[in-house]
Amino acid sequence: MNYKNKTGIFCSLLAVMLMTVFNACKKYENPAQIYEEYGDDMNGKTARKVLIININGAVGADVKAINPTNMAALIKNGKFSFNELKDAVSSDAGSIASMLTGVSSSKHKIVNNSYIPVNNNDNDDHAPVTNYPSIFSRMLDVKPEFKTVTITPDEALDKYLIHADHSILAQNDALVKDSAVNVLKDNDARVIMVDFRSVKAAGSKDGFSPEVPSYKAAIETVDGYIGEMMTALKSRKNYASEDWLVIVTTNRGGDELNSKQGFIICYNSNLKSQGISKEGFNTMNFKGTAVTAVINGDNNFYNAGTNKDFTVQLQAKFNKNVYWPGFLSKSTDVKGHTTTGWTMIFNGGNWETQIGGKNYNGSTVSLSSGSVNINDQKWHTLTLTVKTVGGVRTAATYTDGNLMVSKDISGVKDLTTTEPFKIGYRNQDNSGTDLDFYAADLQYFNVGLDADVVKANIALKDIAKHPNYANLIGYWPLDEGGGSVINNLAPTGYNFILRGSGVWQGLGNDIPVSRTPQNITDGTLSIVATGPDVTALTFYWLRVPVKSTWSLDGVPWISNFEIEYIK
Repeated sequence: MNYKNKTGIFCSLLAVMLMTVFNACKKYENPAQIYEEYGDDMNGKTARKVLIININGAVGADVKAINPTNMAALIKNGKFSFNELKDAVSSDAGSIASMLTGVSSSKHKIVNNSYIPVNNNDNDDHAPVTNYPSIFSRMLDVKPEFKTVTITPDEALDKYLIHADHSILAQNDALVKDSAVNVLKDNDARVIMVDFRSVKAAGSKDGFSPEVPSYKAAIETVDGYIGEMMTALKSRKNYASEDWLVIVTTNRGGDELNSKQGFIICYNSNLKSQGISKEGFNTMNFKGTAVTAVINGDNNFYNAGTNKDFTVQLQAKFNKNVYWPGFLSKSTDVKGHTTTGWTMIFNGGNWETQIGGKNYNGSTVSLSSGSVNINDQKWHTLTLTVKTVGGVRTAATYTDGNLMVSKDISGVKDLTTTEPFKIGYRNQDNSGTDLDFYAADLQYFNVGLDADVVKANIALKDIAKHPNYANLIGYWPLDEGGGSVINNLAPTGYNFILRGSGVWQGLGNDIPVSRTPQNITDGTLSIVATGPDVTALTFYWLRVPVKSTWSLDGVPWISNFEIEYIK
């Protein structure tokens, strides 16, 4: 094995490595984090420390089914989930980078196992690449006295984690365990990260299922390693004065070809056993100009062109009265009623659609909702249809299934635009920059629905029962509750990728008509675990103040349970 001491070697690189842009893609409405002064904890312990154990490839549902002995023991004093959300990128490097940078792949843009980010500006191939440093680089910057150790059998990961004070490159998982046990016996590191690879290797070779003997045996073997590591940790001579958070997780369940949901266990001797999960309806708060979701590179799937019929429908709830921001679009910006494509616009309590092909010598048409008020803090169903009958291309808008206006748009001609299909702020003469709304159950059909079909299906709970389900090329419930991907559940189509400082908010049973209420007890927490949470949880536990410029997506949700471990 290789052992390297890297303390202080790369300080001169920090100015470059710590460049960040954009704001976080995921937060929760958790209580404000409190960072105490360094020194004795309220429970009398002097040093908080973190052990991160990554089991590459372990599927959350499989770990739950196998219920390995030592992980089951950790759960008895832990908060846990067997449904950790997948990242949009399923590669080893991409998913591990999400875990150890605290941001999703839509930001860090690490795709392949070189750990080199690709260009993260979808509209400019020559734009500079933004770097999101690992947790070990961040620590070296803000708390250099906090020593860190990494142990992995993967050479590429070892090189990526170059900012750790000590890195150990072992030949296999057994030697990873031996190194971890030795480090845990006597080392003053505040963060120790241990990476196991044998579970993924077994699953990729023979299959990811608790019924596959080699895969199950690999999980149980690594679980045995965890038992040895916990024994070493609890045998430390200063263990009584230390306060350890042990995070057992996976960067990704399955492998690159068959990515599945992962799991996370957060253990501390003072925690009560409790599973965490998403409760009720959890949607995105599209707020201001920076919080958007886009589909890039859709191969003209959602381009209306000169003759394509389509229907787009959104459930929306507006939280404040603003004037003229676009909120759903497949268009260029709207400037003086000039645009190419279509944009739904909120205009001080009402809504309208600007649809045009002025850049193609056509005219721009405004479809108003009249006097119907949607600024009432309630959910509303907003629908736009475009269809051609007898050579006449007609656009119509509906509010809650009721026809508002129908106009001939034949003169608009070509609606084709390279701008992405977008949820969130679209510039309309620089107005309405304080846009604030929730969205749900976005639907896109490649047919212009008739008025009676629109009316009859605004409250449809099961999209598969829609009479035009065969024409559905996009259905986005917007109920993930975490992560940076808004998943398309239609038979075909593409996912949205979130941009900006979006906040996933648990709304409980504050739902649109297309949703079914759930049985939710007052005070029930809704927590959705994601890979980037590992970084956020680590910083929180060590009381490392998180800078806003880091733009973390991860959430330190364990802060909801402070009453259990702060005495």
